[in-house]
Parts: sequence; C-alpha cells; structure tokens
Amino acid sequence: MRWQWWTAAALTAAVALLLGGVVLHESPPRPPQALMVGAALTQDSADAWNPEPATDRAKDILRRETDMTNQHIMGWGVLNPSPARGERDWASLDARVAFMDDVGVTPVITLCGAPDWMKGGDPGETDWSRIEVAPDRAHFADFAELAVDVAKRYPQVKHFVVWNELKGFYDSEHDRWDIEGYTDLYNQVYRALKAYDPTIMVGGPYVPMDSWKDAPEASSISGPWGTVDQRALDAVQYWLAHAVGADFLAVDGSNGTRDKGLITTPEASNAKFAAVTRWLVAHANRPGQPPLPVWWMELHADVAPGDDAASAYAADVALDAILQVGDAGADAVFLWQPEAGPRSHSVALWDSTSSADGGRPEPLVPRLAEVEQSWASGDRVTYTWRDGRLVLSPTLP
Repeated sequence: MRWQWWTAAALTAAVALLLGGVVLHESPPRPPQALMVGAALTQDSADAWNPEPATDRAKDILRRETDMTNQHIMGWGVLNPSPARGERDWASLDARVAFMDDVGVTPVITLCGAPDWMKGGDPGETDWSRIEVAPDRAHFADFAELAVDVAKRYPQVKHFVVWNELKGFYDSEHDRWDIEGYTDLYNQVYRALKAYDPTIMVGGPYVPMDSWKDAPEASSISGPWGTVDQRALDAVQYWLAHAVGADFLAVDGSNGTRDKGLITTPEASNAKFAAVTRWLVAHANRPGQPPLPVWWMELHADVAPGDDAASAYAADVALDAILQVGDAGADAVFLWQPEAGPRSHSVALWDSTSSADGGRPEPLVPRLAEVEQSWASGDRVTYTWRDGRLVLSPTLP
C-alpha cells in the first residue's frame, strides 16, 4: 500500500484551525507525496509457533495495510546472532526475516543490539539485562563486520538502520548524548555496508526526540504539548554534519513529555510530531546534497494512563499522528509492536496470535484502510476531531 499525501514543498505543515473547540487539519491541494507506513516487529509478532490461522490473519493485515516491516538483529524477538567472536547463530533472525519475506512488503533491519563479547561480557554468554549497552569502541569494527554478515545472509534486505535510540551513548558526565561516539560507530558500519554493496540504503541516527514540560535543555520547538530537548536536536545536527553518508534520517518519539507524560489532550499533543517533522525536513535539506527522507522508526501516539490502547479513540489518536507526520513532510512511519499483548502499551494492528482465533484486526486497521481508500481515489483528506472521534472527509484536490 502506498499512501498519497498532499504536502507542502518543504516546510509547510497541515493547517490547524480552531473552530468552536474543534481542531481541523487540512492538507492544501499540492502534488502528492508517498508516506510509507511500516510495523516494527518486537517480542511477540505472530511467531511461527503460534496457531497458523492466527498468524495468517496477522500477515494478511501487514500485507494490506503496511509498506515495510522492521526487525532488530538482537533482542526484540531475536536471540544473540554472535555468541562469541567468529561465531554466528542465525536461527531466530532467519525466522523473523522469513516472516518478513512471507508478508512480502519491504524488509528493514535495525542493527542493534550488540553481542556481549563486544561490550565487556563473557564470550558465549548473553546477559539480556545489558541489551541497551553499546559496543565498546574497540569493537566498533567487529560490529561493522557483523552488519556486513547480516547483509550477506539476507540479500533481499536493502534498508539498514544503525542502532536504536542512541542506547548506551549517553554521556552522564556532561549530561548530553555522546553523539561523537555514535557517529564513529555509524560511519564504520556505513563504510562497511557500502563497500560490500553500494545499493544498500543506510540511515541513522535514530535519536529519541524527547520533550519535557520543564526542559533541562529547552529548544525553540515548543507548544502546549511541551518543549523538545535541545540535546536531541544537537545530536541530529552533529550527525548530519559528520556522517560520511546517509540515505535517510531516522528518529523516534512520543507525544508525551519525559517528566510529566501528557500535559494536554493526546490529540493536541500530536502537534509535537508535526513540529519536529518540520524541523527535521528543514535540516535534512543539506547544502549541495539531496534532502534526506525522514523516517519515524517508532511513532508513539500515547493516550492518557488508564485509557484502553485497544479502543477506537486510541486508534484515532494514532491515525491523527500518522496524518500529521505525513502532512509535515515525513517519508515513513513505523508502528511499534503490531501485536497486542500484556507487555504492549502501544496501539496495535492485531490481537494476540497465541490462540487459533487470534490475529484479528484492532480498531486502527479499518481506519488505515479508510484513509488509503480515499488517497487511492485521488482525494485528499480533511481530518477533524469532533466529540472525541477523528472524522475523515475526502475532498477533491
């Protein structure tokens, strides 16, 4: 499925009008731009040991409603691919890549996390409590070698994201991201992958675009939903200036604040996604180089604590976030953890596949289909919050 968006040339976002308490977003008539909608597979994602009727339903949902699937190389449903130096154990990653192949949409692999022997652990051991620890700088080259081995094993995968949320790259002494260390890792991985296959697409830095009610490092990007952390923006700008190359710019984030959670309604908080996307699009237009596509690797459109993530309202909040990101100029969004379950607090695409009756669509699925149908007809969509629901109205361009 390709989503057609009527978006501004570079920085123009959706128009927001406040009319009698109803927030109206309208995309002006412009040339269409495609926004890819993907799913980030995590711990529970229609795995093969679950009943086939349920997993088949889940795969059908991905085929109909998404363009891409993403899988990490270690953790998030996959075991350690390199228990010791020189060893490779591909069984669990093979299974997830086979799942993506069966679905048939574009596969993406996130190169995270690092085997224990690359971060001070004992060879042959895996301490899952340290999954968010980055590889030691002395092992950056080993991690790059592992990345190339992943690319060799799965030649059908042409899109790779380097690392996840700068995990293990926070400089506590200086209270900021160690973006220099991350960029060193990124550059080694980028060079290695491109040397193996120049057609491979590589992106980063997967910075968490945190916002705060009372920001320790406040930026100029703010609204009723909070203020974006300047340290996140600094990290993106450093990476853009010092990466040896890139094919897309990856970030993630939530509509809530780090210190107080949601400080306005969830739908009003989604304006953060549009504001950050506009900033990213502006800075991805590097002088003398093609603009980088903007990818949201995790788009967490949270609802208030206690609200049901499987409700129609939560689905509307998620859809509103997708629409706002598309109108602001992003090229791709990934929905984190598409299978609902006790460990998931995200809006899912299908319910648990642990029983034969599972794998059935959650409320977001028909809403995605509704928008896709409008765009496939050449219409643009006005989306309006009214009485706690997102009302979609196709209008001719």
